[in-house]
Amino acid sequence: MAFALIVLIGVFSLQGSLGTGSAENKLGLKLVVKTSDEDTQPQNYYRDSASYGSRFADSSSFAPEFFRTGHGNVLTSQAAFVEAINNRSTTWKAGVNPQRNDQYRTGVLSDESMKFQLPLGFVLKKDEQPLPMSFDARQKWSYCPSMNMVHNQGCCDSSYAVAAVSTMTDRWCVHSEGKAQFNFGAYDVLSCCHRCGFGCDGGVPSAVWHYWVENGITSGGAFGSHEGCQSYPFDVCKKSGDSNDTPRCLRFCQPGYNVTYPEDKHYGRVAYTVPKDEERIMYEVFNFGPAQATFTMYTDFVQYKSGVYRHTFGVRVGTHSVKVMGWGVENDIKYWLCANSWGAQWGDGGFFKIVRGEDHLSFETNVVAGLPLFR
Repeated sequence: MAFALIVLIGVFSLQGSLGTGSAENKLGLKLVVKTSDEDTQPQNYYRDSASYGSRFADSSSFAPEFFRTGHGNVLTSQAAFVEAINNRSTTWKAGVNPQRNDQYRTGVLSDESMKFQLPLGFVLKKDEQPLPMSFDARQKWSYCPSMNMVHNQGCCDSSYAVAAVSTMTDRWCVHSEGKAQFNFGAYDVLSCCHRCGFGCDGGVPSAVWHYWVENGITSGGAFGSHEGCQSYPFDVCKKSGDSNDTPRCLRFCQPGYNVTYPEDKHYGRVAYTVPKDEERIMYEVFNFGPAQATFTMYTDFVQYKSGVYRHTFGVRVGTHSVKVMGWGVENDIKYWLCANSWGAQWGDGGFFKIVRGEDHLSFETNVVAGLPLFR
């Protein structure tokens, strides 16, 4: 397994160091970024959020007793929809969720995401080592408690932000070898990063990582935790038709947190797109920590309970972003292990597996990551 050695240092060049004893230095790895001015200049490409949201309005307004199959039929209960999926699926099992189908939200502006791309990251490595058949970041970096945290984005289309800050939190721990724990919060991204998208009406993962490098992101805990500079502002969806409004941009921390907003900002040193290649993504996750992936979401994914997900039944409802934690093989089917942001009652304790190596639903096309800046 050999990767092209391309050394083009540009705007996001890795000239700094991660600090003594960091994961990157210990492994003897060097990551460089191929870039150009037009790739890295943030621009406000996004159309009006209301007009964009209307394209998928039906995905959040249809009643829970109506489930479209994509074949011109409408089923009248979640249980009937689950049965129809399980009658067709051979690699995974669906189940009835504790919440309405439309209360599991997405959050990526799919049409806009391709207009802002991070530069490609290439790895220069001193030593070859075979990648294992299976890998779970929670086991390799067991000293990072964030690896086991399951987030809940509530009735906010914020997966683009929640998956990003969760990945950054893991990588902050990984590259400090557990010496530095910092829980990045989504509040700052949703409210203050206007080039990232439209807050609770969706956004762009690449722009969040760029914001991390250029502006830094503050800390935050779960809803009601009062942890960090700015806790997540939303609880789980409570009722039919719930929709959270984007929070105001507040450049100060919540009462009781004795650090100022500017001082609490922690930064990335580099942000990049991981090349669309199964082994390169595996190498990225194994050596540098979890990464963020984005894929096209269909209604059957909401019913996932176990096994290796492959789109089977239902209609497209949007584009979703998650955290890639590892990989493996189950019943001869290769998979990615991922953390979702719909709470621990969804899926397999908040985690799921999705077919690997086929760019299924464009999963391997849209992987982004970055490295922290330790001052």
